[in-house]
Amino acid sequence: SPHTAVLPTTLHLSKLTNSPHLQTVHTAIRMISQWQISLLLATPTLCRSFLLPPFCDGISHKQRHEPLTQWVDSTSGRPSRERGMLFADLSLSEVAARDGDVHYGNVPPEIRLEATVSSGIDPTTELPRVLEIIASVCDEFGTTFTYNNIQANESPSRPESLPGVLGRVLLISIHGVPSDFDVDESVLMSQIKLYSAEHIDSMSYEEGGENTQPILLAFRSNASDDEDAESIIQKEIADYGLRDVIHQSTVEGVDKDSFVPSTHIEIDGAMVQTISSPSATHFDTSSVLVFDNLVSESLRGRLLNVIKGNPEYYSELEDGWDDTELGPNPKRWVRGGLMDVVGDSSAENNYTADGNCWGLTDEAIIDICFNEHSAIAEFESILSQLFSDFIVSRLPEAVLGECVSPLTGNAPTHGDIFDYHIDADPLQVPPSPWADVFGRYPNRSNGKPRFMSCLLYLNDEWNGKEWEAPTKFLDPPTQQTYEVMPAPGRCVLMDQDISHQVVAPSLEAGKRPRYSLVWKLILHPKQLEQNMKDLTGGRSWPDPIVIGSAMLSS
Repeated sequence: SPHTAVLPTTLHLSKLTNSPHLQTVHTAIRMISQWQISLLLATPTLCRSFLLPPFCDGISHKQRHEPLTQWVDSTSGRPSRERGMLFADLSLSEVAARDGDVHYGNVPPEIRLEATVSSGIDPTTELPRVLEIIASVCDEFGTTFTYNNIQANESPSRPESLPGVLGRVLLISIHGVPSDFDVDESVLMSQIKLYSAEHIDSMSYEEGGENTQPILLAFRSNASDDEDAESIIQKEIADYGLRDVIHQSTVEGVDKDSFVPSTHIEIDGAMVQTISSPSATHFDTSSVLVFDNLVSESLRGRLLNVIKGNPEYYSELEDGWDDTELGPNPKRWVRGGLMDVVGDSSAENNYTADGNCWGLTDEAIIDICFNEHSAIAEFESILSQLFSDFIVSRLPEAVLGECVSPLTGNAPTHGDIFDYHIDADPLQVPPSPWADVFGRYPNRSNGKPRFMSCLLYLNDEWNGKEWEAPTKFLDPPTQQTYEVMPAPGRCVLMDQDISHQVVAPSLEAGKRPRYSLVWKLILHPKQLEQNMKDLTGGRSWPDPIVIGSAMLSS
């Protein structure tokens, strides 16, 4: 499968949302993120090397690698740039003096960072290297770092209340700052964390072996040795929205038969690593589930109105636009707007070979993702009922960056050309808060969050025999394919690491678009070591259709 990773843009800067520096460049970052999409990275190792430089203080990425002596304040030995960050963090004043030097109107406390507690990091082999890296980064920033009294716990912290977490945590206490010092708003601490995580991740992949998972670095003001690792992990999850639950309410009229798929496909078989026993492997397949009774006709029509930008219960053309004759309405849709997968501009890896598929405008994406729509809430509640054994969330931005939205709309028309792609793979996520908390692992691993996508066909009518436009699923080892034809209200749930392809409508469809609404979902386990392959919820499902390499399991 063409596993790829996109560069994160604001992942490590999201805690600086209130920073005036970040606010002034937010638009620029969004623009640059479009450029980043064109960079295809095969491994997460490279992602750290090409992260956008922090914009908080205007210093370039190249400058960061020049000798720090050019910024050293001769009176203190502290790099003046980082000292300026600390003054900003503490709201202290700085006064411009002659010769262009910067002098400070107040004297800040000399801060000291201390590693106090670690979990899940080998204390004899890995931990010393990790501490050396952090010490080196702190030295670059003119900050003292000590680790003589660290309490090292070799076992990872995996509380029952947080199933699926990696549990590799390093707590760093910040001494010498005021009691009200806000670590989350500190530019200096954020940059030390970013650069340290960058180098630790690179070290892990360069050295190989079993210790190739990220480490969650937690900075606390005057932290105590007995600070609970569970609270550290929980805070990271909350700060970055890593497990925000989708809408949940009881939907009337959905009976138990609605939760039984009409078609169940298993495809793309392979031997993968067993997370609970790294030296072991097991056979794994990806799933495609087709449901034809999840969505009522009324709900389908309301969801179609949502992606068209009409009021949910509008029954006629609000603006007089006939999309069967004219194609998608350009007020809501834009050519080249479909940018919801990672890849580059080449035909081999990009979603569309010509890059001109109809996608929702930026304003429309914001609308469906963040505004309240009762139809979206109702369908998400149905998904919550379908997957009641799991905690269901949308794909958070802290996995692949803001270029991949958790909800998007598709409107392929005749003449569009598409290529096979995958939506995401938890084994290949780039460096990010998600990776720090949950690690990297094969999708469907026991006790780990499962990445799935939900495709909902929304047209009022669709003549599949004449207009075609199936979604094709590929078994890479054998090149066999399976096609699912669109039908009004049909719902397709699939693992995000499946190679799949949109097929444009036929000539007979004219300019008629094939509308669909897509959710990028994550199914979180509710229990430690939960079986993430079983989605039946105890219901009786039909035997799967086994495609290509998936047959090897027998």
